[in-house]
Amino acid sequence: MKFKILNIVFVLINIIIVGGIIFFNLKNTSGKFIFNEKNIQFSSNNFINNDFIKNSLLENYNSLDSLSADIETIYEIEQIISQIPFVEKANVYTTVNSELHIQVQEKKPVLNLFNSDYLLSENGVLIPKIDSLNIDLISFFGKVDPTIYIKLSNLTKMINKDEFLKNHIKYIYSDSSSFYLSVNRFNYNVELGSLENIPEKLNNYKAFIASKIDDEILNKYSHLNLNFNKQVIAQKK
Repeated sequence: MKFKILNIVFVLINIIIVGGIIFFNLKNTSGKFIFNEKNIQFSSNNFINNDFIKNSLLENYNSLDSLSADIETIYEIEQIISQIPFVEKANVYTTVNSELHIQVQEKKPVLNLFNSDYLLSENGVLIPKIDSLNIDLISFFGKVDPTIYIKLSNLTKMINKDEFLKNHIKYIYSDSSSFYLSVNRFNYNVELGSLENIPEKLNNYKAFIASKIDDEILNKYSHLNLNFNKQVIAQKK
């Protein structure tokens, strides 16, 4: 008897659930998605906001009140938002009552490309600068081949993740043959050479600094070269 009662309760619960789904679907009999800009969420909010996303969609649709309720529209909206130069990726989904929800992940800047109109993201992708937006980033001076943007980005991330280097490195620069670090407090420059084997080069530099007794010794150097295996070549003034 108890088993039969449980079965009846189970059936009733399923009827309620299915009925609820049908009810919500019947509320949107027009076959259109319901767009509400309050349902746009950002993982960060440095560059764009809800209005920016809304206006970007309006450039592609005559009205956001007449979006066809189908999977193709969801894919289209994701593609439109993902092509915004500030966006890393977008995720669009709908609820049972056809309300659209949009999740936006912005690109994360790590490096200021000085004398350029761009920042560099953590994934080595360019982000347009916004004049009114001031973000505290390490700067890079010089020219760099786009094919090594990701390596330059990785160097910057290693600096930012290390408490000593983050406070010690002033900026990064390059000439036609090498990359360099400019440091705080001291007048020497640090030559990296290429952007290969960067973790080893930075560790060698930190070990070199730790081995010196005081700042007076470090102030005697004009140039430190890390472009050699497991050693630092120090040139005095």
